[in-house]
Amino acid sequence: MNQTFSEQFERDCDTALSWIARFRAEDASEQDHRAFALWLAADAGHRQAMDLMLELWDDLGSVRHLPFDEPQPAPVNRSRRRWLGAAIGLAASVMFAGFLLPFGTDAPSIEEYQTNLGERRTLTLDDQSRIILNTSTRIKVAYSGAARTITLLRGEAFFEVQPDPERPFRVHAGSAEVTAIGTAFNIYRNDDDTAITVTEGIVQVSEPGQTANRASQVAILRAEEQLRTSARGLGQSQRVDLAVPTAWQRGELVARQLPLTQLTRELARYHDTRILIGDRDTANLTVSGVFNLDHPDSVLQALERSLALKVVRLDERTVQLLKAPQ
Repeated sequence: MNQTFSEQFERDCDTALSWIARFRAEDASEQDHRAFALWLAADAGHRQAMDLMLELWDDLGSVRHLPFDEPQPAPVNRSRRRWLGAAIGLAASVMFAGFLLPFGTDAPSIEEYQTNLGERRTLTLDDQSRIILNTSTRIKVAYSGAARTITLLRGEAFFEVQPDPERPFRVHAGSAEVTAIGTAFNIYRNDDDTAITVTEGIVQVSEPGQTANRASQVAILRAEEQLRTSARGLGQSQRVDLAVPTAWQRGELVARQLPLTQLTRELARYHDTRILIGDRDTANLTVSGVFNLDHPDSVLQALERSLALKVVRLDERTVQLLKAPQ
């Protein structure tokens, strides 16, 4: 049977061959297994490419080395097997030769980036992946020939990852380790409490290191899903409206029945004005709306109008919210 492959499918087949060769070497790490699972799930074409390469590689008796059970493929044309088998053997030789070179053993290039209070910053990395840093955020970027590792030391960042199955993209963020291939996601770290929101593609979230008295937890997140982690482990994933967790990229804060106390805490992330709430009844109010993070005075004015509050300025950096006199 004749087949015409697109350039993208041929690249997927090359990647599938690389994975087969890696597992055939029998020294694949747990991280390799995770990265392979993510690559396989990221696109239907990846699975098709892997199915085809498994069918061909089966002639070499190597299917048993892959980390999942595959059904035995149907017989294929013998002449097709001979020339494709030879091609696969040559490709495998080239790949194994590459494994013997010092690829991936080079010391990573490490850079640190940070933003100040109220600042947002966009970074374009060597592989054309992008990171957008939110206010008061600090990250460490470690790139090598074998891996792309980001450490979110504090704050919040949005990641747009360029696909590279040979170099997994991992983000360490407190109580979470996030692994992606070609995807986009947001991470907000508040000490050891971390919120991961996927806007495109698929990521794996796991607990870093060993956990006491229980097995480490792993979860798969897809687009429009969010998961929160803490020292207690991974929470349950849930569907979210992406307009809310990504609003900061547009300089906005989207509130939907948000308690006033939580709104003031969010505003404090962006400005040095301290907002005090005068009484319990005011603290129990909820807020809905879209607020401009770059203009805090306009936010206070909106709260005055919508909640019938009075803003009292106590000093240059402190205001108090009180119920307006009737």
